Amino acid sequence: MSPIRASGVRAALRISRRNALRSKWRSALILAMIGLPVALAVFALTALFPPAGSDRQHFPIGQADAVVTGAHEWAGLTQDAWGNGVSAQPGDVPFTQAEVTALLAPGSRVIPVARGTFRYLTPQGYDTGEIRQVDLRDPMSRGTFRLTEGRLPAAPGEAVISAERLNRDDAPAVALGATLLVGDERRPVRVVGVALFAMAGIEPALATFPGSLPADAFGPVDPELMSRAWLVDSPRPVTWADVRRFNAQGLVVVSRAVIDGLPADESYARVSDLVRTVPWIAIMLLEVVLLAGPAFAVGRLRRSREFALVAVQGGSPAHLRTIALADGLLFGVAASALGAALGVVAARLATPLLEWRAGRLFGPFQVPWVAVATVAVLGVVAGLLAALAPAVAAGRTDPVAVLSGRRERGRERAGRPLLGIVLVVAGTAATIASAGHDIAWTATSALVTQLGLVALTPAIIAAVARLAARLPLPLRFAARDAVRNRGRTAPAVAAVMTAVVALMAVGVAGDSEVARRSVFDYAQAPAGALRVSGPDLTPELWDRVRSAVREELPARVPLIEARTLTTGSGAPLNTFVPDDASGTSRVEWYDATGSGGLLVGDENLLRYVLRRDDPGAVAALREGKLVVLNPDVIRQGRVRIELTPVAGRGDLPALTLPSAGVRATGQGWARAVISPEAAAKNGYGTVTSMLVVDPADFRTPSATADRIAAKVERITGMATVRLETPEVPDDTLFLVVLGIAAAVLVLGMTSVATMLAAVEARPDLETMSAVGAAPRVKRAVVAGQALVIALLGSVTGVLAGLAPGVAAARRPVSYPTVFLRADGVTTIMPADTPAIAIPWALIGLLVVGLPLLAALGGAAFTRSRLPLPRRRAT
Repeated sequence: MSPIRASGVRAALRISRRNALRSKWRSALILAMIGLPVALAVFALTALFPPAGSDRQHFPIGQADAVVTGAHEWAGLTQDAWGNGVSAQPGDVPFTQAEVTALLAPGSRVIPVARGTFRYLTPQGYDTGEIRQVDLRDPMSRGTFRLTEGRLPAAPGEAVISAERLNRDDAPAVALGATLLVGDERRPVRVVGVALFAMAGIEPALATFPGSLPADAFGPVDPELMSRAWLVDSPRPVTWADVRRFNAQGLVVVSRAVIDGLPADESYARVSDLVRTVPWIAIMLLEVVLLAGPAFAVGRLRRSREFALVAVQGGSPAHLRTIALADGLLFGVAASALGAALGVVAARLATPLLEWRAGRLFGPFQVPWVAVATVAVLGVVAGLLAALAPAVAAGRTDPVAVLSGRRERGRERAGRPLLGIVLVVAGTAATIASAGHDIAWTATSALVTQLGLVALTPAIIAAVARLAARLPLPLRFAARDAVRNRGRTAPAVAAVMTAVVALMAVGVAGDSEVARRSVFDYAQAPAGALRVSGPDLTPELWDRVRSAVREELPARVPLIEARTLTTGSGAPLNTFVPDDASGTSRVEWYDATGSGGLLVGDENLLRYVLRRDDPGAVAALREGKLVVLNPDVIRQGRVRIELTPVAGRGDLPALTLPSAGVRATGQGWARAVISPEAAAKNGYGTVTSMLVVDPADFRTPSATADRIAAKVERITGMATVRLETPEVPDDTLFLVVLGIAAAVLVLGMTSVATMLAAVEARPDLETMSAVGAAPRVKRAVVAGQALVIALLGSVTGVLAGLAPGVAAARRPVSYPTVFLRADGVTTIMPADTPAIAIPWALIGLLVVGLPLLAALGGAAFTRSRLPLPRRRAT
């Protein structure tokens, strides 16, 4: 760049700065348009993405130098830096604390840590969760948790509970001071505090003081879970050579020094997460360009006399473009810097709240400076692109026309329709192909489609204007004014269109998700049945619940009880009844009883399951046989049922029972039914898991069900009361939120563009006034301009938003859903089962309601007095 040109840029920036200070409200608007999206993107990148590698740890190191676990039979093992890749099986001969200390550098200090899954009893029922046993008061534990309430455990039998555990709706309520009974031995543990725990491996539900649970309660030493380990405080860093030396002895070691020496961006997941944000940031910046473009155009129009004076004093079109582009550069740099700083500060301030909502610590606060700088640069580019069209228009300034008060002759083009058509076709095809894949691909293809529509917008405006010949004067004038000033109208229409595309896509995807939930809201009982389920309640709580339900039912209505198997000592069991001839057993996501399909009960339960009276089935049940709803699983008159403990390790011997096959009438609500006497004969106990009112005996009114639910809720939060009635998906709240967002975006963009159009149309309005037009004509013209802009943008956006919305609605879910067929055989509903719903109410609002509202707003906020023609000095 030559010195003269550099000085010209500096002069342009000074002019831009003075103009920005002169028009403070417009400047603030442009700064907000560019800065807020930058701040939002920086906030998301800074606050919502965890530090690299945080998800690779089995156990949080905290302030320790290393975490160590091992067994003597693991000698000669290999591992990676994170302690992964260990091929050893759980060990039965763990190292002792003295043996570990002897292998470390002299002066090292170790404290034991352990973790395992336990079933524990709360005042409101049973729960199952991860329990971590470690001294949280030790300095080595610092950084792995943050105490939010109460105090830390200081003696065996004390624990802190996880805030994430308290935030769960499906967990029993636990208050400070409550005593929990952990494991089959019912060891008492008192809750003395609430804490947030760092994300590493499995987050604990409870953290107990050492000695609260015996070491052997955590099972054998597991290299993956680090079920029994030690935190190490070493006088010198634990190097990779030390790790390999310990591996030879049979120890798995995760060293702070080794991890800190790894490349900063080792985590592929973090990189892929950042890559997936690119299309969203690009869409956001495209909206910024389209939003800020009209604002820069307003500035260029108001400064037209300034540009004309520069031109008559020898300024070239390049100088005029530089002055106009300086606005984009100045606002882009200032807004991006302020937005980036605001995003980082907001992320830092919001981290405690986000951690509390998530129920866990996010780890040390780190700013991804490369990503922040990239977003800031994109913000500057967005400012320059927004000022590009006004800069081109400024370079074409006719100084004679401006200084004499005449209208400049427009030189607008009809865009680049061929390029737009190619991009629209390619983007739409890519959007269709992205259905069922990662939503980032859908966003990327939708961005290509929107770029094509932006390129096509001038041509669309021209085509609409040619169809406006038969419209009333205000609409005819608005359409022709739009095509005459495409450089101002096209960005406004494109901005409305881009916002509507996003809203429409979200609306289709959201409404489809509601419809999908209604499809997957599989009936859990016959229509009209009242079901009270709570597989984790104690017998005492069940007695209270049973009494509460009985109080609301007529005296002669039977209350059917369904039970599940337990060990002889009362520990609950998972049962796996085969569901096809191969002997496999799938887990049912909608198994409210937690029974695995095997229910224990009497003839009333059998009648409820079969939906009919069957003397043969009743006789088989009394004989101690297993009544199976799918006879195909019976082999030589018997059925083999696999059993595992609900909490704990290891499998139990399979239960093989004589069986009778009976087909269900209608929907089968279990796979098999057995009598309590037959269960006891085979050495198993039972526990209540569900109470049912059969609609064949009594159809429970909804008011009665509500009263029962209220009573049960006062007894325990671990029981679910459900009256089986067809449910219509309710998307009212979702559509209201989208409607408010649509109103704010569409009406705001239309208002800015309409004000600009009214300013440029002043000479035409003066002419109308001179020839005797009525005062209301001005209101009608402004209303017509608002209607044209909003209607074109909304209709185009709705049509363009359908494809990405449908594609997003067909995204894969993490698991298929397993249901019981009428014959007791399980069937799988695939994860990609389509459930597409079109939000017609939202479409009506976007296509009809908001354009009319924009027109009424333009008419209401416009003065009806027409401007009188001004005489100009000659």
